[in-house]
Amino acid sequence: MSARHGVSVLLVWALAACSLGAAEAAPVGELSGATGTVAEARTDAAEVAAPVVRAVQASTTAVVVPVVVAFQEAVQKVVPPAGGTDAWPALSPAAVALIVRWEVGSQSLYTRRYQSPIWPGGASGVTWGIGYDGGHQTRQQIWLDWTAMPSVERLQGTAGITGQPAQLVARRLGDVRVPFGLASDVFAAASLPRYYASARRAFGVGGFDALPADAQGALVSLVYNRGASMTGPARAEMRAIRDVCLPGSDLRCIAGEIRQMCRLWRGTNLEAGLCGRREDEAGLAERAR
Repeated sequence: MSARHGVSVLLVWALAACSLGAAEAAPVGELSGATGTVAEARTDAAEVAAPVVRAVQASTTAVVVPVVVAFQEAVQKVVPPAGGTDAWPALSPAAVALIVRWEVGSQSLYTRRYQSPIWPGGASGVTWGIGYDGGHQTRQQIWLDWTAMPSVERLQGTAGITGQPAQLVARRLGDVRVPFGLASDVFAAASLPRYYASARRAFGVGGFDALPADAQGALVSLVYNRGASMTGPARAEMRAIRDVCLPGSDLRCIAGEIRQMCRLWRGTNLEAGLCGRREDEAGLAERAR
C-alpha cells in the first residue's frame, strides 16, 4: 500500500472519528523537572520584550512573507518544487484525526463552511482545503498541488499575501468551490508529507525519529498550525522541545512545553481555539507509546 493511499484511508477514519466529536482530553500532568528548569532559565528581559517583539513581528508579516515567497519563487524557477511523495512514514490515525478535526471539523462542516477560500485572521494567508495556506506558498507550488482545480490560476494569486491584505483577496475568491474529495487528496498527497518533513527538520531528525508515532504526530500538528520557525521569544517552547525534551525522548516534557505555549494567546480571541488544540496535541504526545 502506498503512503498516499494509506493516508487517504486514515483520513476517512479520521473524519468518521471527528463526526463523533472530540475525545475527552487527558488530565494535565505535572511538568517534568527538565521542563521546569528551562522555564526558570528564561530571562526577565526576554519576558518583558516578548509582547513588543510579537507586535513588531505581526506588523511586519505583510512585508517579510512576500520577500521570502519571492525568494522561493526565484529558486523554483531553477529547481521546480517537489510534489507529494510516497516515501514518508504515514502518521498515526490519532494524529491525522487531530489535524483534520482542528482544521475543518468534519466533512459536513467543511461542506457548509470551508468549501470556499477564507482568511482565518492573524498572520495567515488565504486558506482553503484542509488548512492549505496559500499565503505561505509560491505560485509554482500552488499550481503543482492544485492543478486539478479549474480556478488554480486564481488561487495562485494568493501566494505571498498574508495578514489583513489576505482578507480582501479571500472575498474575491468567494465564488470558488474546492470539492472535499480534492481537498482530502491534496491533504494526503502534498500537505501531510510536506509538514512531516518540515517538523522532522525543525526538531532534529534523530530526536524526532526516535519518538513514538503519536508524539511525532503531535509535533506535525504543531508545525501545521504554527510553522517551523525556532526564532524569537514566541518560539521558546519549540526550542525547548528540540533541545531539552527530544534528546531523551521525554514525552511529558514535550507535552508540558506544548501546554506552556498557551501563554501566547491568553486573553485574546484566539485563546479557546489555539489553547484547545495545544491541549489535544499535548495529550496525544504524553499518551504515546
